[in-house]
Amino acid sequence: MALFAASARHLSVAEAWEELSRTGPAVHPTTIYRTLETLTTVGLTHAVHGPGPTRYCVRGNPHHHVVCQDCGQVAALPHERLTGAVGSIEELTRLRPDASGSLMVYGRCAPCST
Repeated sequence: MALFAASARHLSVAEAWEELSRTGPAVHPTTIYRTLETLTTVGLTHAVHGPGPTRYCVRGNPHHHVVCQDCGQVAALPHERLTGAVGSIEELTRLRPDASGSLMVYGRCAPCST
């Protein structure tokens, strides 16, 4: 949990395993996956599904996500910066953010766009 709390990124199981392998005793990737699934089930983390591996983040300040359609990288967008846009989306489509208050925006990151 500390790894995810300290990270500014949404991490996949493989990325979490790499980080943990560098900083402490070996942990099997299956253990990391099961732990993250449990933490997500109880609401301490959230999962972002997109192209590529599922990525996880500690549930904290509400935020939206941008997801690269090519590489699967995920970045957080502060909730308060998109209040007007979210309101417009709800009005136009009658769709609302998911239970976590999050919207997903898909596109291509800068490295994948070149």
